[in-house]
Amino acid sequence: MKGAVMPGHGDHWSTLYDLDRYIHEGIERDCQEATLICKAPCRDVKHGTERAEEVVCLRRGSPILANQILLVSDSPERSHYLFSAYPVVLEGITYPLTIRRVEPWEYGIEGWIHAELIDDEVSITFFDTMFFAGSSSLGPGSVVEYSLAGLAYRLAPIRMRSIAICTGALWEMERQRRLENGESDEQADRPVDVHMTGAAIFLPREGDQCDEAQFQGVIEAIDVFDHDNQKVYRLEMVLMRPGDAEFRLPVFVSERVLEGYVPHIGDDAEGSMWVQGRQTKAKGVPIMGARIESIVIE
Repeated sequence: MKGAVMPGHGDHWSTLYDLDRYIHEGIERDCQEATLICKAPCRDVKHGTERAEEVVCLRRGSPILANQILLVSDSPERSHYLFSAYPVVLEGITYPLTIRRVEPWEYGIEGWIHAELIDDEVSITFFDTMFFAGSSSLGPGSVVEYSLAGLAYRLAPIRMRSIAICTGALWEMERQRRLENGESDEQADRPVDVHMTGAAIFLPREGDQCDEAQFQGVIEAIDVFDHDNQKVYRLEMVLMRPGDAEFRLPVFVSERVLEGYVPHIGDDAEGSMWVQGRQTKAKGVPIMGARIESIVIE
């Protein structure tokens, strides 16, 4: 897979944990306590050959949010190597997506999906948490149901509730309207106030961060649950309003990220997030009574 990118998941873990602590304590614990979910074919990652191997998916957590571990087999050594690990949302909002492009990472086990939704009015890029289970075969134009969600790096009440515009096209238009309504030059020259409350904003990043976005929205629903001895909030927000439609996304935010802020319904909140999704029918091959003989964590 020449030229493929290979980003990491360090920043993604920071949505829930102190990264150093998770690396030194959490990964080994999750490998020991996780449930075997499924397996899928892959090539030999350890030695870079075309030998057929398999990727094994493990999870530790709840039906809402879990820590996912990917192991890759090394059949000559009768062992499995830690390949990747990342948090996964298992309770998102489902949308039918039209695939624009599939972008595998190096080795083809992980990757991004570039797609459109809501009558092709919204473009979105996200990390496919079950990419290894067959997403690389999706072609442009395919329509597939994905469950989408965001994990927040930061979330807080909006800092600017209004903006005063003193120049530019909007100000010129409003100034002309004021003059036509009989206001004096001095009155017409006053700033135009743009209110930010109630706004729905979704600004994707680019490059190796194309599955991340800045956002703002009003919190419309809240669910609270425990994940690894800390509260996590599931906040439902409208982040775009294309035409008469709405792009609604659940944003998961941990106590660690909130830094003392307690979200409430009706709050105007802003932040940054990692966007992820999974095919609702992507399950891989179920593992029945399988046993991992050894795991190597390097």
